[in-house]
Amino acid sequence: MKEEFVFFLNKNEKIVGMLHIPEKTPAPAIIFCHGFTGNRIESHRLFVHAAREMCKKGFVILRFDFRGSGESDGLFENVTISEEISDLKAAIDWLYNREEILKDKIGVIGLSLGGVIAILTASQDERIKAICTWSTPADLKDPEFQNTAKSIFGEVKIEKIILKEYIDLPSGDRIKRKFLIDAFKHDILKSVEKISPRPILIIHGTKDPLVPISHAEKLFEKAKDPKKKILIENADHTFNKWDWQWQVINYTIEWFEKNLK
Repeated sequence: MKEEFVFFLNKNEKIVGMLHIPEKTPAPAIIFCHGFTGNRIESHRLFVHAAREMCKKGFVILRFDFRGSGESDGLFENVTISEEISDLKAAIDWLYNREEILKDKIGVIGLSLGGVIAILTASQDERIKAICTWSTPADLKDPEFQNTAKSIFGEVKIEKIILKEYIDLPSGDRIKRKFLIDAFKHDILKSVEKISPRPILIIHGTKDPLVPISHAEKLFEKAKDPKKKILIENADHTFNKWDWQWQVINYTIEWFEKNLK
């Protein structure tokens, strides 16, 4: 197994990533999409643990920082869902030129907003052959999302937030109003319907304080076969216990071995 620090360009800005290469290639590839204000490592090194374990099982893994996040070029204040979709497509373009991968076997894993990006991109790009979401919202306008809005934006009512030119986040980051304007243009539930006949796996913690479990139910209901849903009992948004983390990783590996290899 080899790990290679890589970068590629999108709109003349550098996107930085880590490529995990198994012993035997060419092999199926999986791209990791991090969450809002996250990066290619993620909370408690979730993406690192997952990527290395999946690579041991024979998958090429690319985990990268969206522009404006981690070590990639750009400013976080310019982040939008549309721009992150563009970044994921650029990642697929770049992978297509790597001899280590099987071009007809590319999957995507997305955590939280990264799962939204994965769903929206897969609905547009059939190069994605399998998709797995972790703790992913189904509807950004959902009233149940109000507590999330307060924890992220410091205000419950989106109507008030969207009046501000800049929105300062508790994370120390800042976004522009255009993030919300762009976000509401995307229909996640309509997009998840378009993924079939490609398979989707939906994983969610039963006590996720940011994205209610009802969102996993809505995604699963709208998705068409083949589909699978796994609930991690008592788990939070980022599966922040050793046992939860490894349940997610092992379930995901088992599913990709069945659906991508």
